[in-house]
Amino acid sequence: MLFFKFFLIFLFSISLFANSLAVIVSKDSKINNISKKELSKIFLSKTKRLPFGEKSVVVESTNKLYQSKFYKNVCNKNKKQLKKYWAKMIFTGRGQPPKKIKTINELIVFIKNNRNAISYIPFEYINDDIKVIMEIK
Repeated sequence: MLFFKFFLIFLFSISLFANSLAVIVSKDSKINNISKKELSKIFLSKTKRLPFGEKSVVVESTNKLYQSKFYKNVCNKNKKQLKKYWAKMIFTGRGQPPKKIKTINELIVFIKNNRNAISYIPFEYINDDIKVIMEIK
């Protein structure tokens, strides 16, 4: 019975962990945490600066599931709203969507090597090369 309880707790913790996204920056970044409001402004191209005033380099995975979860939880936008938003921003010349990177490993390397870069990845990919500044559940 005790084994069964531990097994259930283990499965539950894995499901929570697997569903969470981590907002990441380089280990060299001055940022240690960030608010959802600041993060939303950065990813929606409403500001070009990180909280400490440095120019931001925003990148994200091409994975639509990660994008959907991120923009819904951080920016309160679904896929349709986001598409309309970027069409307007691009048409008016006020902004561009984040640069897309195909694999999570390439994304991590990019973040590691760019002090002003910011992105998000599933928690399962976190390693010592990057710094987590927020968890998105």
